[in-house]
Amino acid sequence: MKKEVKTRLAVIYGGDSTERDISVITAIQAMKTLKKEYEIFALFMENNAFYSLENADEIKTYIKGNMRKKRVYLDKEGVFCIGFCGRKTLFEPDCVLLCTHGGKGENGALQGYLDIVGIPYTSAGVEASAIGMDKILSKTVFAAVGLDVLPYTVLDDASDKELKKVEKEIGFPLIVKPAGQGSSIGIAVAKNAKELKEAAGIAFEFDDRVIAERALTDFAELNCAVLIKDGKPIASEIERPLSWEEFLTFEQKYIAGNGKISGGGRIYPADVSSEIREEVRNAALKVYDAIGAKGVVRIDFLLDNVSGKVYVNEANTIPGSLATYLFEENGMDYADVVENCVKDAILRSKCTKTTKFSSNVLDIYGKSSANACKMHGKIL
Repeated sequence: MKKEVKTRLAVIYGGDSTERDISVITAIQAMKTLKKEYEIFALFMENNAFYSLENADEIKTYIKGNMRKKRVYLDKEGVFCIGFCGRKTLFEPDCVLLCTHGGKGENGALQGYLDIVGIPYTSAGVEASAIGMDKILSKTVFAAVGLDVLPYTVLDDASDKELKKVEKEIGFPLIVKPAGQGSSIGIAVAKNAKELKEAAGIAFEFDDRVIAERALTDFAELNCAVLIKDGKPIASEIERPLSWEEFLTFEQKYIAGNGKISGGGRIYPADVSSEIREEVRNAALKVYDAIGAKGVVRIDFLLDNVSGKVYVNEANTIPGSLATYLFEENGMDYADVVENCVKDAILRSKCTKTTKFSSNVLDIYGKSSANACKMHGKIL
């Protein structure tokens, strides 16, 4: 009987962002859930380098002092290490499953490297990743395609002059955010000038670009994810995360009682009208298309309970748990979501245009002293 050949999946995770620990959890969940369907190799990122780890799918491995890692490298031939006998190939991936949250793992930097190397990967590309990670740029794009965003302004610094500008343009209450962070890191609500100064100070600790936007006082958060299935983007069912504060904090998103990772309390499917449900799902598809996304993307919305208006908040191009839980009502489990992302990534890589352009410019310059490049009076 012919042995089934499994797709080889390199799982990249970790990194140096504030969301590193959440990335580890996402990756462990993926490795444990997918080990029957795929041949998996774990690639841990740290200090702009890749490492292989012993017991990579165990939480205890990442507790301080327990990690035993070995430096490895990744190029178009695969994962390899370098020893006394030269290069040794360890794994040849068919695709990379990106479980990196925040920083260079989600802002397009890692995606650019994988594009250069020529290995398919499951997330959005360079441009869409950069847009999704930048709250200022993403709001510009959302508004440009006719979607509603809350009034906002950008702070250049935390000076009194800048803060007065915010008060005048937006007014209180408002919410202050680092432009390039996720998971509610560095975010605070300000109801007066003193709180604004404190919030701006905190935000600038995490980023050199800060955004201040109108804060809703009576609202619901709604999330919807989008991925490619059978060549077409589909929207998930929507959820309503539950928060007992003015915005969903890092702890509420990821930690429940007894130290269990929960994804936060939620109502799924969300308890909203069919009209709001369809508005959110259609807007999610529009965001996905507008930023040129690929893979699975979770788009977060705010529903103003007073006006009934829906605002796009942000797009997460590598969401926690890969947003697999949002597709349950679509009849898809964790493996189904990943399978669709992997298949689409491999297909996209095969369809990538690699047309080369031939030029005789160098030949002309090399033969013509009149047109040749010169330096210090000499023909190069």
